[in-house]
Amino acid sequence: MKRNKTLINGILLSMLIIVFLAANALRSGANNTTVDIQTTAQLTSDNIESIQIEDILKRKVEIPKKVNRILALGCSLREIVCVNAADKVVGIEYREKPKTSEKEGVPQGSDLPYMLVFPQLYDLPIVNVGAGGSDFNYEKIIELNPDIIFIGTSEVQAADDLQKKTDIPVIALYTNAIGTSKQYEIFYNSLRITGKVLGAEERAEELIDIMENYFQDLNERVKNIPDSEKPSVYIGGRAFYGSHGISGTDPQWPPFNLIKAKNVASSLSDISCGMSIDKEALIGWNPGTIFISPVSLSIINNELKSTPYQDLKAVKEKRVYYVLPYCWYSYNKENAIADAYFVGKILYPDVFEDIEIDKKGVEIFEKFYGKNGEDTYYKLKDKYNAFRKVE
Repeated sequence: MKRNKTLINGILLSMLIIVFLAANALRSGANNTTVDIQTTAQLTSDNIESIQIEDILKRKVEIPKKVNRILALGCSLREIVCVNAADKVVGIEYREKPKTSEKEGVPQGSDLPYMLVFPQLYDLPIVNVGAGGSDFNYEKIIELNPDIIFIGTSEVQAADDLQKKTDIPVIALYTNAIGTSKQYEIFYNSLRITGKVLGAEERAEELIDIMENYFQDLNERVKNIPDSEKPSVYIGGRAFYGSHGISGTDPQWPPFNLIKAKNVASSLSDISCGMSIDKEALIGWNPGTIFISPVSLSIINNELKSTPYQDLKAVKEKRVYYVLPYCWYSYNKENAIADAYFVGKILYPDVFEDIEIDKKGVEIFEKFYGKNGEDTYYKLKDKYNAFRKVE
């Protein structure tokens, strides 16, 4: 009897041991399963092949998570270069060729800061056809096989059509004017989209900070100047849909707005835009100082020597100056900032006394474009006789 009891106890003990080991095995298996699930989830997250981007027109576009090859159309290449992604570009537009025409007043790559600073881009294939590159060469675009296409446009249909015809994701960007708070807001959003697509978010924010820091500095310099001490000013030669003579102007020209100058044309529009005015309007305004965007130097110089412009106060007193073109194949933000410092130095010499315009211009261009900025600044300054008095 005692032996049977001992046997039963042994069996029970063995069963307890088996149950204990089985429980441990199950627990271990469950833990391993959890680890496997977590690992699988992590791998799935890391290997996502596409992401969804909302572009500046609120279009939702599926793009590759990793973008290595791009096209930038509709004047959108400028910001691609600024976010240090020029090495991803596989083609350029017709107007970005080094020389597109023998005629004065026609945009070409040798006029454009972002092309001068990265001349390797000149050697890339052209993706436009037609007179002056007015249409896209869809076969060439497909052949170049970009991962995505950027396009500067305000029309949803234009972006959708390009995407449909190429079967390549198209991201719409803002490449229009800056100058007012609303226009800056749209441009900054567009720049952030560019940075997100190209994995350059930090550089995009850095560019925004660079611009805002210059704007703040300019504002601080002029904020205490009373309106009664501000001379009247006018910008002539402002390009829009091509070059224009002295009658081409901008009611909200950014360099004037940045230093709160008294633009005689400001009542014509509440946004920065190009427009032509009548000669009579300019004669009536009779501004004290005139600045010229010199993309058509010979035309403007001849106009300034003719009646009725010879009777303008600014011309008589030799207060007419050349600046860098803010609008020339879309909008050159670095030129606009450099122009603002030059205009400030002319209008308010006391508060801009510390500014050496060439030193400041080089600084601005290097912040936008890096080490090649200095050479680019001087090339453009010499090409346009910028920051000099019209003789």
